[in-house]
Amino acid sequence: MKVSKFRFFSILAVVLLSLMVVVPTFLDNEQREKLPDFLKDYQIALGLDLKGGAYILLEADINSVIREKNSQIKDIVRKELRGNRENNVEMIPYTNLNATSNFTTVVIKNKSDLDKAVKRLKNATMNQVQIEQDANKLKIFYNNASIEQIKSDILNNSIEIVRRRVDSLGNKEPSIQKQGDRRIMVQLPGVDNPDRVKELIGKTAKMTFHMVDEEAMQTGKIGVDAEVIDGIVIKKRVAVSGENLTDSKVTYDQNGRPAVTTTFNSIGARAFAKLTSENVGKRFAIVLDGKVLSAPVIQEPITGGYGQITGGFTAEEAKDLSTMLRSGALPCELTVVEERTVGAGLGADSIQKGSFASILGLIIVLVFMVLTYGMLGIFSDIVLILNIILIFAGLAITGATLTLPGIAGIALNIGMAVDANILIFERMREEVKSGFSAIKSIEDAFDNAFSAIMDSNITTLASALIMFQFGTGPIKGFAVTLTMGILASLFTNITCLKLILELWAKTGKPKKIDL
Repeated sequence: MKVSKFRFFSILAVVLLSLMVVVPTFLDNEQREKLPDFLKDYQIALGLDLKGGAYILLEADINSVIREKNSQIKDIVRKELRGNRENNVEMIPYTNLNATSNFTTVVIKNKSDLDKAVKRLKNATMNQVQIEQDANKLKIFYNNASIEQIKSDILNNSIEIVRRRVDSLGNKEPSIQKQGDRRIMVQLPGVDNPDRVKELIGKTAKMTFHMVDEEAMQTGKIGVDAEVIDGIVIKKRVAVSGENLTDSKVTYDQNGRPAVTTTFNSIGARAFAKLTSENVGKRFAIVLDGKVLSAPVIQEPITGGYGQITGGFTAEEAKDLSTMLRSGALPCELTVVEERTVGAGLGADSIQKGSFASILGLIIVLVFMVLTYGMLGIFSDIVLILNIILIFAGLAITGATLTLPGIAGIALNIGMAVDANILIFERMREEVKSGFSAIKSIEDAFDNAFSAIMDSNITTLASALIMFQFGTGPIKGFAVTLTMGILASLFTNITCLKLILELWAKTGKPKKIDL
């Protein structure tokens, strides 16, 4: 029997690497600082149920976005029916254009233009709308498929933006998941004061730039195209939209006060340059979520695509504003519908009980294997302990979060891991009874048991992956450690155990295996 040096050193390297990345988790901060830089960040992240922290359930106001999109259909209808002389698109005469929160209606004057109007509106909305005809009257509204797609996009975009904002706080183990068709669950382990988090992720951060209506400010006469916000009369028309922002950073003005810089994309840069070039000496207002941040005077044209916002911010307020602008505006308002703080004491109690159950199960399995299989049982115990180390290493390397159901997954894996060993040993026992030598018994046992081991583990792995993909919360936490446990078991049972038995057979040269 020849033991491949490459296989021996490859397995040894995996074992040593696993031990290295697991060690930092069990050291305190002072001890961890003494480690090499590449090891400091490898720690097993604990979930909310183990570490304690903040739990926030948000609900997206999706209906308001749908109402807004329905109202935008009116503008599309007006634009398409008016035509475009420059592009030789003729006007379609119409009247009685009205919009509600659910649909838009319009009357086409000439019946012969109905088909042309319907086709033009369908093309303009990429067939997302449904159009009903009643004589010359058209009723336009989003079809069901488009409504469902809008809902999905709103929630997915909201989750991504919330994730960016939470990440900016430096929390390494957030869990942000969709719950139902309009709710978002946010779990922040280690956070015991969720107020700032709520303030940061709950703001829509919709920024717009408007010209100040100086005449209305002086006369007090406010026209239909203007509105008053925080005592300042601004024009309703959006001069530049915050949607064109690409970056935002905290800086300081000439007086050393915190400020926020903004960077526009090419479209925003051109619009901002045009706005500032045509209105030198006039004021424009920076509006965020319906509040005026500042209304500075345009001193000179700003053509580089950069701007600076000052408004008496504290350093923390400037940082939060920069984070919100950089992460993008939420597509709709998010309302906190549930909030609770999980104490670390509960987590410590969970860890203690879960660890006790896992260790007790491990001890029972270790003793059983030794009593049943003797020396081979000791080898099995070695690979079982290695299996647990590999699971912890996988959690540390991937950054996956260990939860209370995850501990249950590890406990279950302890029992499942020895199943393959038992299958191999029983096959080996059959070979020994047939009179084969130790080396022949080891080789044949692994060859005969291989397909059964792979079949059972692959089917379990498939179930674990399905739970991970479609499950949420506790189910996903359970699936994480179960998946890693199965992969670790395949490696330790097929590769490591065989190597140990080969080395034992080669060095000890037993004539017969005592089973």
